[in-house]
Amino acid sequence: MLGLLGLAFIDSAGIPTGGGPDWVIVVLLSEEQTLVDFLMTVPLAVLGSTIGCLAPYYLGRRGGDVVLRRFDEKSSELVRDKIDRYGFWAVTFSVVAPPPYPMKIFIVSAGVFGMPVIKFAGAVFLGRSLRYSFVGYLAVCYGEQASQLMRDHFLVIASVVAAIVACAIAVQSLRRRTP
Repeated sequence: MLGLLGLAFIDSAGIPTGGGPDWVIVVLLSEEQTLVDFLMTVPLAVLGSTIGCLAPYYLGRRGGDVVLRRFDEKSSELVRDKIDRYGFWAVTFSVVAPPPYPMKIFIVSAGVFGMPVIKFAGAVFLGRSLRYSFVGYLAVCYGEQASQLMRDHFLVIASVVAAIVACAIAVQSLRRRTP
């Protein structure tokens, strides 16, 4: 299980693994299918991912606009707007959304634009908790069929989780507008 923590760290620190932590969670939990294993596995993945995201965050914090030049200028401006408008929720959504959603630019930009590290880590922690808990839940409930379900419907499953986060963002935005 500590390998999952390391894999989640590596995946979030900037070395793409193609959803590696998601797949490892499915494999580990589809075999055991117990609540205890769920409660041990998911938090390790969330912790590894949260700590891993701090590397590109601090890279953005130290490198500033120079780091953002690596990304398309239009994308950087769009991300800046989303972080300015939604802050915590923009980062949360970016770590829940399925690939090919550009998570890394959000992580780096959060550092560049000065999002407080506690707020940033909380957003990543919440987003990854949602994502990995949902994947773990499917694995525990469906066992071996979860692997096939993930292969066949990964984008749909991840999109549903992302839609839930998007709804939370919309509700928060509406609350801010109404006095």
